[in-house]
Order: sequence, then C-alpha cells, then structure tokens
Amino acid sequence: MSEGADYETFNYKGQKLSILRDSFTQAPVIIRGIDSNLLEIKNFSKLSREEITHTGPILVNKYKSLLQIEPDQLRLKGAEKVGDTWYVSYWQTFHGVIIYESSLGYAIDSRGRIKSLGALLYPQVKAPMTSKVSHDEALRIGQQQIKDFKKLKCVLLAESTLIYPVKKKSSIDYYRVYAFNFFPQEALHPASVVGGWAVFIDTQTGKRVLFEELLKPLGCCIPEDWVPPKLEDLKPKW
Repeated sequence: MSEGADYETFNYKGQKLSILRDSFTQAPVIIRGIDSNLLEIKNFSKLSREEITHTGPILVNKYKSLLQIEPDQLRLKGAEKVGDTWYVSYWQTFHGVIIYESSLGYAIDSRGRIKSLGALLYPQVKAPMTSKVSHDEALRIGQQQIKDFKKLKCVLLAESTLIYPVKKKSSIDYYRVYAFNFFPQEALHPASVVGGWAVFIDTQTGKRVLFEELLKPLGCCIPEDWVPPKLEDLKPKW
C-alpha cells in the first residue's frame, strides 16, 4: 500500500513502520507495520473479552517510546466484536482523569493480528491535579450559562471531570474541568429532536471554557469501571 507524502518510514527496534504524526504534537496518529504486524496474539480465539482489553496496555508498552504515554494511562472506551474482528478503543488519562477527545484504537482480526493503530494522544501533559472550585459551585455556574434554565426544566444527564486541551498558536493549554451535559425536559422524549448543551467549567477559576450545543443526549466521557492491569500481573495466552 502506498502512503501519502506525510507518512514517514521509521525503523523501530528492528521493525519497519509507517507513521503519520500530528503536525502539532508530533505524536503518532497512525502506526502501521510494513511487512509485519504490530502485535500477534496466540490462542486468540480462546480469549475472553476482559483478556482482549488487556492487549491495549501490552501494545502501548511495546511502542511507548513512540506513543509517548505509559500503559497505565489507558482507560477503556469500548471493546466490540463485529463478525470475526474485535474493535478495541481507549481514552488517554492524566493521573486518572480522561483527556477530552483523546483516543487510541485498533482492530484485531480473526487470526489475532493487530496490523495498525490510530490515536489522538497528548504527550507531556501539564494540567492541575486537584480542583479549587467545588463541584456544587461549578454546577451552579454551569446552570447559569443556559438562558431560561428553570423555565425549560433542564436536567443534568451526564457529568464528568476531564482534562480539556486547547491548542494555541504554538502550545497547548490544559484545563481541568467539570463537564456537564444539560438537556431541557422536552428533549428526553424519544421522538424529540430538541438538543441540549455541553458546559465545561474550569476547576481552578470557575470560568466557562466551553459552551456548545448538543444535537442529542450523547452524554459526557463517562468510562466503564475498568483499570488497566499492571504489566507484571498479566499472564497473557500469547
């Protein structure tokens, strides 16, 4: 397969890879093996879903100097089998907090081969590790951002604490935010096309850093209750 001009061929520990990098962070967006697979899983058909989710930390550990994150920074987003193929995806975290719109994902074919991965990662994150503004105060501020909040009988459908990266001209600002998804009462009807609002409040200052309309109640980044296993505790079947 021929690659575009933005791809580079990279020799990584004796393995030839094709890499597309983010022009801003220089972190890999796509990594493909050239004449080889990124990972080959033995006895793949015998693995449980839980064991399938362990492949992410192992894959990151193998390529962590390229990806510039650690295996324990992963938080499971989804693992779904379609036909004979598993599709697995994760968020990146910073001290346990999900980084908004971050991702790492790949497919495992019927023979247990991972041929490529796609990612949106943030190396060297510098963000607050604690919150100065209380949750209740942030919620009150968030509600105030919506005109006629009480009249519309708005409800909070989802919330989370996130790291929100904002790209500047030559740097990235990382905000630790309370993320709220509000929807008016009428939007809750299954046939309704009424949308809602996503409001992100800075945990350090109480200021609004994001306000956008939501087309339907998708909710915030609320993950499954999954913690990446320690590599030394894994006993993979491959």
